[in-house]
Parts: sequence; C-alpha cells; structure tokens
Amino acid sequence: MADDGSLEALQALYRDLVTVVEALEDDRESQGRLLLSQLPLNPLLEVLADKFKGLLGKPGRKKESRDAVLSGKINVLDDEYSLNKDFQELVLQVADGLDLDELEAAKLTLLAEDDETILGRSRKECAIIRFHQQRNFLLNCILLLLQLSKEEDELLREDEGEDLGNLGPYVSENILRENLPGITSAPPQPRFVPACMTAMRGVRVWLQRLSEQVTSATVLGRADEAQFQETVELTFVSLIQQHELLSVILCYAIEKHVAVENDFIDFLRVLKQATRYDSCTVHLIPVLGTFITIFGSTEGSGNVDQARKLNRIVCQQTEEDTRTLPFLNAAIRAWWIAEYSGWYMEDAAGSGLDIDIDEEDRQRSKQFAEALKDGAFDFMLAVVADVRASEWEDAARKSLRQWLRKRTPTLPADTIPFSEPLQARLAAKLETFVDAFISNMPDVLRRLKIEEDEQRQTSQAQEQDYDLERFLLIIAYSFEGRPDAAEGFWSDPENNLAGFLQWASRRATTPVQAAFCEMLQSLSETPVHAEAAHKFLLDEGHQIRKPSTITWLHIFKELEYFVTKIRENPTTAQVGLYRAGKVNVDQAEAEPEFAAMLESYLRLMAKLASQSDDARKYILSHERPLEVLLQIISSQVAPRIRACTFRALSSLVSQKTEAENDFMWRCLESCLSGTYFSSTQNKAPAPTSSQPPSFYMEGLFQELSPHVDDASAFIQFLVTLTTLPTDKSRPLKDVLPYPEELGASTRTRPGIEPYIDFALGHMFSVRAQDTLEVVQQRILRLCCLDFAFTCVSNFNEDLIVFSNETNINVDSAIQSTSLETYVTLHPFARVMEWMLDSKFMKGILDTIHQDSADIQKAAPDSPLILSVLRAVELVSKALDLQATYLDLVRPIVKPQTRSQNRSPCIPTSNGAFTSIEDGLITNMALMSDLGSYCGIGQPDLTLASLKLLEKLSASPRMVSAWQSGSPKQTQRNKAIMALEERNDATTIAGSFMAEFKVPLDLYKKDESQEYQVKIYILDFLYSCMQASPDQPTIAHLLLGFRCEANSLDIEPGGLFYKRSSLFHVLLPLVLEFPSTNEEGHMVKWLISLKYKVMRILRILWTSPLSAGIVLDELRENDFLFHILMQGLVAQQNFIWDGYEALGPDFLTYPAAEGYIDYLSLRAMALEYITRELCSVSHGHTPALKRRIFDALGGQIKLDGLDVISVPSVFEFQDSLPQESLFATSPPELNIIRELDLSPCLEDDDDLNRVYNLDKVEEILLLKRNEARAAGRLISQQDVAVVETEQDTLLLYLRYLNRFTRVKSYSLKVLAAWTRLLMVMTDSNDFKGTNKVSFILQTLQATLPNLEMYGSENPNAALELAKLAKVLLFELDFTTMTSTDKQNRAVENLISDKLFQLLQICLSAIAKWAGNQELRAVYYSICYRHLAGLVDHEQGVSSSLRKTAKTIQAFGEKLLNVVCDDAFGGDAACQSAALVLLGTLVQLGKQENDNFVVEALNRLNFIGILVDSLRGVLAEWEAANGSGDPDQQNYLNAKLALLLQLCQTREGAKNVLHANLFRAIEQSGLFSVDPELQVDSSDSSALERHYTLLVKVARIIGAAIVSRGSHNVLQGRRFLTEHRMLVMHVLKRSAGIGAGGGKTDALLSERVGELAEAFMVLITATGFIEFDGGDLNEERRPTPVVFH
Repeated sequence: MADDGSLEALQALYRDLVTVVEALEDDRESQGRLLLSQLPLNPLLEVLADKFKGLLGKPGRKKESRDAVLSGKINVLDDEYSLNKDFQELVLQVADGLDLDELEAAKLTLLAEDDETILGRSRKECAIIRFHQQRNFLLNCILLLLQLSKEEDELLREDEGEDLGNLGPYVSENILRENLPGITSAPPQPRFVPACMTAMRGVRVWLQRLSEQVTSATVLGRADEAQFQETVELTFVSLIQQHELLSVILCYAIEKHVAVENDFIDFLRVLKQATRYDSCTVHLIPVLGTFITIFGSTEGSGNVDQARKLNRIVCQQTEEDTRTLPFLNAAIRAWWIAEYSGWYMEDAAGSGLDIDIDEEDRQRSKQFAEALKDGAFDFMLAVVADVRASEWEDAARKSLRQWLRKRTPTLPADTIPFSEPLQARLAAKLETFVDAFISNMPDVLRRLKIEEDEQRQTSQAQEQDYDLERFLLIIAYSFEGRPDAAEGFWSDPENNLAGFLQWASRRATTPVQAAFCEMLQSLSETPVHAEAAHKFLLDEGHQIRKPSTITWLHIFKELEYFVTKIRENPTTAQVGLYRAGKVNVDQAEAEPEFAAMLESYLRLMAKLASQSDDARKYILSHERPLEVLLQIISSQVAPRIRACTFRALSSLVSQKTEAENDFMWRCLESCLSGTYFSSTQNKAPAPTSSQPPSFYMEGLFQELSPHVDDASAFIQFLVTLTTLPTDKSRPLKDVLPYPEELGASTRTRPGIEPYIDFALGHMFSVRAQDTLEVVQQRILRLCCLDFAFTCVSNFNEDLIVFSNETNINVDSAIQSTSLETYVTLHPFARVMEWMLDSKFMKGILDTIHQDSADIQKAAPDSPLILSVLRAVELVSKALDLQATYLDLVRPIVKPQTRSQNRSPCIPTSNGAFTSIEDGLITNMALMSDLGSYCGIGQPDLTLASLKLLEKLSASPRMVSAWQSGSPKQTQRNKAIMALEERNDATTIAGSFMAEFKVPLDLYKKDESQEYQVKIYILDFLYSCMQASPDQPTIAHLLLGFRCEANSLDIEPGGLFYKRSSLFHVLLPLVLEFPSTNEEGHMVKWLISLKYKVMRILRILWTSPLSAGIVLDELRENDFLFHILMQGLVAQQNFIWDGYEALGPDFLTYPAAEGYIDYLSLRAMALEYITRELCSVSHGHTPALKRRIFDALGGQIKLDGLDVISVPSVFEFQDSLPQESLFATSPPELNIIRELDLSPCLEDDDDLNRVYNLDKVEEILLLKRNEARAAGRLISQQDVAVVETEQDTLLLYLRYLNRFTRVKSYSLKVLAAWTRLLMVMTDSNDFKGTNKVSFILQTLQATLPNLEMYGSENPNAALELAKLAKVLLFELDFTTMTSTDKQNRAVENLISDKLFQLLQICLSAIAKWAGNQELRAVYYSICYRHLAGLVDHEQGVSSSLRKTAKTIQAFGEKLLNVVCDDAFGGDAACQSAALVLLGTLVQLGKQENDNFVVEALNRLNFIGILVDSLRGVLAEWEAANGSGDPDQQNYLNAKLALLLQLCQTREGAKNVLHANLFRAIEQSGLFSVDPELQVDSSDSSALERHYTLLVKVARIIGAAIVSRGSHNVLQGRRFLTEHRMLVMHVLKRSAGIGAGGGKTDALLSERVGELAEAFMVLITATGFIEFDGGDLNEERRPTPVVFH
C-alpha cells in the first residue's frame, strides 16, 4: 500500500542530523560548520514541521472510527480497503493497546505488512513497534535539532557568519512554539514547556496503565503468554525511552529561556508528588537542576527578587513532603539552597539588599543541614550512581557507594539503562551543583568535616554521618568521563575547586580518604589531568599541606603498614589495621572502612599509572611499592584487595617497553614461586623435595579460583603482559611476549603454559560455567577470551613461510633467539591446543549463544556484547591460523603430558577434536546465533559475526559436515535444517533485508558502519555459495529459495513468490543504485557494492541449481534492459573519484579499485546478456528475442511504444579497456633489487596472482634486521636511500597488483563481449543480405582492435580472432555474387573487410604473434577466406590475384612460421597450419603460380613432410587407438597436403625427388596384407587401415599422373613390388576371395576406393602392357592422355 512516509521521513532526517552532529565533533570549524549551515535547507524539515509542532499528540479512540472499521470498508491514504473479521479484530486490539483512533490503528496495521518479514514478529507487534518508533524518532529529531541550535548559537558567538543563523528560527517556531517577529503562524498553541510536561505525564499514566494490565493478566493467567510478554516489554521500554527523551528535551527548552516561573512551580508540584524511586523519577532530576539554575542561580535568567520568592516556595515543608519521599524533597532543598546562596556572595545582587544577610546565611545553613539529615546527599549520590554506573563498575567502588547509601532504595529490577544524553545532562547539572556548593557554602562544607571528626573521636557505636564522603562520590560520578568538566579542578590552582582538593586531602578520615581517592580518579581521565593529579600527590611544592595529607608517600606507607600487619597476624580477619588522625591503634583495627581505603589507594595508583607516564615511572622508581604489591598478592587478603592489586600491577606495564615487560614477568614468576610468601602465613606446609615446583603457583590459583573478580583481574594482568610493547606490535611480531627463560628453573619447559592452562582450562572451561552472577560470568569470560585472542594474535605465521621460501636468515633477523625458540615457546601453540578441547569449545559456544532480548538491550561496551564479540573474533582468528598450527607448529611442539597428580587449577587439554570445525559443528545453533547478531544494532558484533559466517560457510570441513549422511539416502544440508527448525532463517533474512533498507551515509561513505555491514553480508552470501555452488546452502535459504536435498524451488506464498525476499531486496542495488556522485564522477564505494551484488547473481544464474529460477526472475524484472540502459556494455569516459583513468599513476590511487570493480561488473553484465540470449533462443520466444536484438542494436522499446537510445553492442570497440594506458616499467632499485618476493604472491578472489603488501613489508623489515644482525654498518644517508627504495617498491607493487587485475578483467570484458557477438551471430534470424550486413557490422566493430592487438596483446587478440573465425565460417560465399546494385555495395564492403582481416592475420602470423592456439585461429581464418575465394571463383578472380600477391609479399617469412607450426606445434595448431598450406597450394594451382610450392621446397618443408611418412603407419594406429581427434586431424591434414602438392606438377616433382616411394616403402604400409596387419574380425579397425592405404595410394597416383613419363618406372616398380596386395585388393573389390559379399559396407567402400587408386596408378604407368618386361626398358612412349 502507499505509505504516508512519516516514519521513513523521520528516520531520514534523524540520519542527516546525526551526520551533522558527527561532523561537528570531527571538524567543527570546516565540514561541521558547512553541514550545519546547509541543514535548514533540508526539505524534510518543512515536511515534518507539523509533526514537531504536535509533539506526541495522538487522536484517541472514537466511536465513529470504530464503527467504520467494523463496517469492513475504510479509506486509508486515498486507497479503499475491505477488512475481514480477523483484520478488524486485529485493528481494534492495536487501537485499544495504544489508545489510538481506530482508523489510525488500521493505517498502522496496514503499513506494518512488510515489517512482519523484516522483524519476524506478528502484525500486531509490528504495528505497535511502528507506532513507538515514530514517536521515538520524532523525539530524537527534536532533541538533535535543539542540540544543533545550541551549537549554532555558540558558533555565532565565536564568529559572526552569514552562513549560520537559520536553524534557530526554525527551532523556535516549530519546536519551542515561540512567536517570532514577522512570522505569521497558525492560532497560538500551548507553550512548549507545559506541553512537554503534559506529554511526560501522559507517558507516566500509560506506564501505570500498563502495570495494571500486567497485574490483571497475572490474575487471569495470561502473564506467561509469549506474545503478551513481548508486547508489554516492547511498550514498557519504548515509553521509558520517550519519557527520558522528553526530560532531556525539556532541559534544552528551559535553557532556551522558554520556561516561566509558574512552570517551575508546577514542576516542583509534580516532582514532590512522586511516590516511588524509579526511572521516571530519575528522569526528572536533570530537569530540576536546569530549573534551579535558570530561576535560582546567578547564572540563570531570573533576578534576586524572583529567586527570593521561589526560595520560600521551595524551602517550605509540608507533612506530605516528609511522608512520600523525604530524601527527594531534601535533595530539592539542598540543591536549591546551594545555587540560590550565590545571590548573597560578595558583589552579587543579593548582597546589596536591605536584609540581615548573616541571619539569612545561618538560616540557609540550617536548612541545608536539615536537608542533609533527611538524606539529600544520599539521594543525589543514589541518582548519579544509578544513572552513570555500568556493569564495568569496579566492585570496590560499588561496595563503597552501597555502604554510603543508607536511605534511598534501589531502582526496580526492570529498570533499563539510562541513555547517554540523560547521563550527560545529569552530570552537567550536578557539576553546576558541586561548583555552587563549594563556592557558595564553604562554611557548611567545613562543618561537615569537623562534625565527622568529632563523631569518630567520641563514639564508634553511634551511627556516623558520611555526607562529606557522599559529596566526594557525587563529584566522582559526576565528573567521570568528562575531562572538559574536570579541567576546572586543575586549570587554576587559585580557584575554589583547586582549593577544595587541597582542603579535602588534609586530615582525612579513613572513609574520606577512600572517597577522595575515588574522586581523584574521576578527575584524572586524560594524561594531562593524570599528570596534574600525580603532581598533586607529590610532597614537593606543597608546604602548606599537613603531614597527614594524602600523598604518594602517605599511600606507600599505608600499604606497607597493611602488609606488615597482615603478615604478622595471618589469621586476622580479611580487614586489616589502620591508624587515622588521633585514633589509637586498637580503635583503627576495628574500622570497617579500612579495606575500602586500601582498595581506593590501589585503584588510584592503577588509574594514574595507566594515564600518566611520569606517575608510572615514579612508582617504579621506588622499589618498595612494587615489592609491597607483590607481597599483598602473596598474602591472605580479601579478594577485592588482591584484585585491585593486580590492576595496579597491570597499570605499571600499560605503557611498557620490552625490558619493563620482561621485568614484570620475572616479578610475577618470582611471586608465584614463593619469593614473596611469608613463612608465618597460615598456609599449607612448605614444599618439600617430593612436592612439585609449582606448589606456590597452584596454591595461589586455588585461592583465586572461587573469587571471580579476583581471577578476572589476574587474567587481565596476564593480557596486559602478553600484549606486545607498542614498538613491537607492528608489523613483524617476532618477539615472545615474555622472557625466553621464564620458568625454566621451576618447570619442564619454560614459558607461560601454566598461566594459559589456568585461565583457559580452569577459569573459562570450568569456573565460568559454574558462576551464578551473570555479570561476573561475562566479565570472566571476556578476560579469558581476551587472553586467548592476544596470545593468538601475537603470533606471526609468515616467519615460518619466509624461513622456508626465502634466502633470508630468519633466525638472525628476528628478535627471538631463533625461529625454533619462537615457535616452540610462543603461547599461540598452547591456546590452539585448548581450541581443540571439548570443554573450552563448549565455553566458547555458550558465550556466543545468548538470549536475543539480552543482546538487544545491552550497550555496545557491555561485558555481554564484548564477550560475544571476542569469542567470535577468537574463532575467526584461530580458523585463519589453524592450518599453520596443525601442519607446521604442532609437529614441533610436543603435546602436553598428562600428569595424574596435576592440580585441577592447571588442567590439560583433552584434545577431543581434530579441528576447530569439528568442535563448532557440535552445536548447529551457532549459525543461527551468528546470523541473529546481524540485526541488533551492534555494528562491531555484526561485522565480526558476518566475517565468521563467511569463513564457516566457505570451510570445506564445515560444508562436508553439513552435507554428510548415509550414502544410500539423500539428506538435506544440516545447517539449512538447523536454521529452519525455529524459523531462524526468516528472522536472519529479515535482519539482512533491514540492513539493506537503511540508506547509506553519504558523509562517512565507505567508512560508515551501515555500508560495511552491507559489504560483509554480501561477502558472506558469496563465499557460502562459491564454496558449494551446485548444492543448496544457507545462502540460498536466506535469499528466499526453498532448499531441498539437491534442488531449489519457490515456495508458493513464500517471500520469493511474493517478491519480497532478500534476493529481491538485492536486485535494486544493481538495477537502481547509482554509480556516480552529484558531479557525475564514478564513486569507488558505490561501484563496489553493485559489484558484490552482481557476483552473487552471477553464481545464481550460472549454477544449474538455480539458473532456471533466477533467469526467469531476472527476465521478469527486465534485468537485461536495465543493464543496457546503465551503459555497462559500452563504457563511456568517466572520472573516478576525481581522477581520470589514464597513466600508471591512476592505479596507485584508491579510485583504481572502483575502476577494477567496474571492469568486472561489465564482464558479468555481458556474460548475463549472453546467457539470457541463449536461454531466450532455446525457449522459442521470438518477440522477446527480437526486443533483445533491438536493444543490443541501440534501441529499447518501452511498453508505451517509446524508444530509448542506448549504446549498441557494436560500440564496444570505442570503450575497450586499454591496459597499455597504464603500463610502465619497473622502478630502478639498487639496494633491494635482488629481493625474492615470490612468497608474497597470493591468489585473489578471481585467482589473479597479486602481492600481499603486508608480507612484503615484513620481508623488507627482516632484510634490514638481517643486515643489522650481521654487523654491517649503515650510514644515515644509506638508511634514507633504503627507506626511499622500500617506499618506491611498495608503491610499485600496489600499482602492479592493480595492473594485474586490470589486465585480467579487461580480458574478461573482451571475452564476454566476443562471446555475446558469437551467440548473436549464431542465433539471429537474418537471411541473405541482412545476415551479410550483420556480419559486416560485427567485423567493423572487431577489426580495429584485432589489428591493434594482433601481435601486441595475444590474449586479447585470441578472443577477437575467435569471433572473426565464427563470423567467417558463418558467411556464405555463395551470396557474394549478387547483381543487385545495393547488395553489391554491401558485398564489396565485406570483401574489403575480409581482405583486411586476412592481412591482419597474415601480418600477425609472420611476426610469430602469440602462442600456437592464437596462430591456429589465424590459420583457420586464412583458410576459410582463401577457401571461399577458391571455391567460389566466379566474380572474384581479381580478389584471388590480389590475395596471391599479398601472400607473395609476405614471402618465405610467413611460410617459415606456418611450416614451423606444421611440425613443431600441438596437434590442433599443426592441423590448422597444414590445412592452410594446402589451401595456399590450391590457390597457387588455380592462379598458375608455383611460388608457394617452390618456397616450401626451399624451406625443405616438402622433404620433411615426405620423410614423415616413414612412421605414418605407427602414428595412424596410435591416433586411432587413443581416439585423439586432434592427432587424427593432424594426420589427415598432412596426407591431404601431400595429395594437394602431388596434384601440381612442380609439387609432384619435389615430392618424388624427396624419395616418396622410399619413405612409403620404409613405412611398411603396403608390405603386408591388411588382413594380416589388422585383426580381420574388427571391421572398423580394418576399415581405418584401408582408409590410410587409400590416402597414400592416391598421393602416389597423383604424383605419377602429374609428372607424366618422368617417373613411370618408379610407379611400375611400386606395383611390381606390391603385386600381391594389388591383386588382393582388386579381387576383393570384385567380390572374389575372402569375405565375398559379406563384408561391411563401409569397409567394402574403402576397398573399392583403394582398388580405384591402384587402377589409376596401373593405367598411368601402363603396368599391364609392361608386366613381366624389364623395368628399365622403354618399349613405347607413355599415353598422351597423361601430362
């Protein structure tokens, strides 16, 4: 049905707005400003203006509309529909569920038809989804427009520009509903702020109604129904998102000063009416902060009088306020007071009022203190923590803030994560509050610290207030991830925020120190800020700070004190000892906050060391801190403390060198070997000589095992250690990630195998499966998979290849001691061993298999998404390296030995699978899982899943496993069956279709994720079908075909049948998708997309499996005519991404990739036209055939009888790819010219041999390293020369790769074009002169390029020559003698073209052009032309003479090549050359010209030819025995040429002078009776033997007859010597002797022919008359009849 376009228009505008936002982030001053200035011109803004004005308004249900639906006839979008009862019921359900007008609900339901396929949901759900999508996109567009309007205002403040300033008025008029001067608008609407608040209230009412529906359904027992649950979940999530968007929009609107005082009062009333702490309440908090800033702060738009009035309203407390959510009301008061107090600061407006400022200050302080007692900071901390906390939140921080959260309840379990815009607005508002509180109420802040100190010193039993700690954590959460905001603490050391840091760090209690460290971490997000924090913690330069101030030395002392105490009292509880301020030691030992402080110290250390290089070096410069950290690991401490310690250690090697990394490995190894274990600890007995060396390591692993967070931190530490240093990571990766001798003293083999076994074999394969806490399980899995992936990725398999295939001494060129050491000790081998373990593989498959609902709700950086992504990437990487491991590495690395007493924490792999594919195939749901991740809005996971799908679908092992089964019965593909089982194929195909319906990002182009997803989908489909093109695959299933065991068909009523399948979604990409930009330039990334679709279609139309269906479908879509209209047959001159396709430099630009893809696209288009024309010709559809011929001729007739002119197929020669335009010579290289790069050659997708440039770079690096290792001194100047040559070489190889592909695809284009013309020649219905005209036209299109390529480009010339050969053999020379004047003109033209063709061929032959295959075609063309002239000499005598003179002009140079091929080539070329020679001899005979015969004699060709008869019998028998037609043709052609020579007087003389009779005698052909020579019972063999006898006998007879009396004696001697054979043949031909008349008819015919040949010889020699006489006596002259 027709679409109203609302949703699509909103989606399109949303994409445009996001593009502008991203451009502003990337290039604010240039591209961003340009796009922002162009935005008001977007036509969608005008289209959607009314939508923006209406906000979320919707028509409610009406009786009239319901009656219209129930009547069964409705009119929607100017179309009339008849509704059946089921559809009416469906519409009413949608209307009731959405509280929507029934006619609008009917429209929604009708529009949702296509969504059923794409989303894989019911029509009702699709209608609801569409409704909420429209609302969500509307709000998102409003939010982005407000955001961009704000950006425009900022740019205008920075620079007055005429290009900006148009967006603001649009936003003010259509969104904010302001009446602008000079604008005549519709009747005034309600102001925007009240309308927005009303919309939010409507959403909350809807949510309440939804909750009641769930309660009712629970009572009725419907709550467990799947569709009901999905509908409720969908509606709930959508409404929450809308409420959240409205709150952010409201914030922007208030900041735009469109709110009034009463709006704030109304909002306060709504906020105070909140009855529960949930998402909707949280959404209102940023709005509160915005209102307070605008109306209560000096930074807002109000005045002091207004603020004082509002102060009384805000601070007024009622009984109801304390009864609902007291902490919420307390937060409102505290926030207001903090900002409102700014009016009374020095020089502020309030300071000049005639009031008692001191009294009011005391009153405000009192009110603020009361608000704190009522839980103001408790609530504010809960809100900011709940909004900004993620699954990645460190357990230590989470524990600290939960400990400080006393009053505010937790959010409901069904709370969805808060969006980034809301988080940003809340953080920004709290930033304002923090600044206001610190600046405006310093006395209150100081009192908080004093009161807490007093409470701690007076009584530990009393519940203490921790509001200062809460405030510090509020700062931590508010400023986290916002370095621009944190700049305020570091930019000016004299400002209030910097002073606050100094004050808060002094004389801090234990919990304050913990909170302060958390705050300092959040303020150190960037290296610059971390450097500032590091300097802050240094003692130097801070003389005013007290000795107890938080500094590095203070932190180090506290950690050392903790280690000392914990080792002295190993049985003490997990919480250690602490001394703070004046509190005595005994009191400190009981403090529960001490562990939190230690954890915060360690986390601060980790943060600063990872961000600041100076901080990291400072910590490492002190030996004791590192030793303390290792001692903490070795001690009995709380798991969280150990986890924080591991993270601190990780940070110390975050920006490491190789030496630092090795040092840390040795420290860890020492730690796990017992160096830092205390003998006083309450552990197992010390190891004895009978215990394994790994005693301490196993003990620590056993301690780590139960605690997931602890183990995850340790494994993440291993990931950091195994990550190569930055200078080693690219591109060689030729160093081990740890010292080669690591563990040599304690283990059988050095290395990190125990660590790998613990992480992968125990924690991932065992413990992760048993972990109940889902988030912890995901994080653990991610850490383990990260570790495995890092180990595998660090391995360079190319080093092994280079060692075997180049002359480079890899052992000396790499950083490792030797290649053997590198291979045997690299962790790659151990990880690959675990990849073949059944438990480990199950863990990977379990990680990949996740609930779709969880996946869709998860954030892109969540542990869930990242763990699935890493699992997919690990499998992909392992599959890439599997062959190297199995074939090269595993035979070198000894398998694990299975020790019976080995610790369960360090297990061994069970090696259950022989390949990774064997493990993957154990779970057929894998394909469904990977496919389902392609439509979830997670681009990275989508791309990785598609990449793995591509590998699996192309893996021979997987394909074989899917198609395996009993050989006695045909079984369907198992992967197809698995996808069909739960209708997963439809869902996956729907997600694919949805991706292709998403428009491309014209700003990001091929870098956009939308484009990359499309490319990956196409690559997957292609690889899947390419691996098994003639068998049904999952790609066929997803495209929409119904897959049987060995066939495809179309399911009636299915998606393909309805033309709504994935196949039909891909088709428009070729038919309608542009290839050019607005300037008319060809665009690489657009062409690449069309090319990838086209090659999928090519597999489908060429495979017998699908050709019938696909060709019919393409025909129905006029695919052929669309191709012709796009000009793919005759390419015009184009500019490619701004470059003209000329010269070798063009191939060095990325634009050349588009040119290459376009060549391949043209080849496939021509190939399709050829196949379609064949199909139409065989299908007997003359009308379509005629239309195709007209189109190929340049005229496409449309249904309305209109005609479109397109380039004809004969115009192809004007756009023939000229590869010579790109040719260039190799660069001159001196230093690296002898480098062997053959190992870098690889096959691309089309089997072109191209260089892998990454491998080339590796070889160049190895060569330089080899020279350095050999001790060669290289000057700086030589280094520069080498680098220049390397850059030149890489550039040339990049050019060469593309040039190779250009040549390959150019040839394919040409071959496809020639084949098309061959088919047109064969299948046309032309007769007589029309046919001659067609051939003439084709020759005119062919000859220029054939002449150009005849000798310079043999491959191209071969294709053109084949076409010319077909044309020539198709030409009927009998029609060349017309008397009609017009026809005669055409005949003269074609005669000229034929003569030109002959000259081209003769010229190429004379130049030894091409290979023998090409020359064989040339010979055939020449033969056909000459034969036509000779056989139809009437009217062409002048042509004969001209041709003869042409041959003479080429002379012996031409004949020398032909003669050489006649005896030195393959059989086919020999045959063609001999046939041509025979024709030349015949031409000379007809023209009475002996030039050819004499030349052949001078070249000794005749002698060689005659001499070859010595073995003719053996060759004949061999050829007939093998059945080789080429060899048989060769022998026939040779004997035919001899016969033709002997039929000329000069030729016969030369043949006889070459000892013809002697050669025949030596062949033994006539010396034995044929019945004795060949099995007489085999009549066919006997017939073939007689055939040879006939041919040779005729040669002898022709020679004798041609020579007359000169060689009669030789003839008589031949007859005499073979008298018995002659008599036998003559008798047998007369029916006398053996066989009588019972012989085979064909054999009898051959006998008769032989008898006839003998009679000619007898007659010519007068043998009967001279029988018995002296052969040397001449009795009478020979008969006159012979000459």
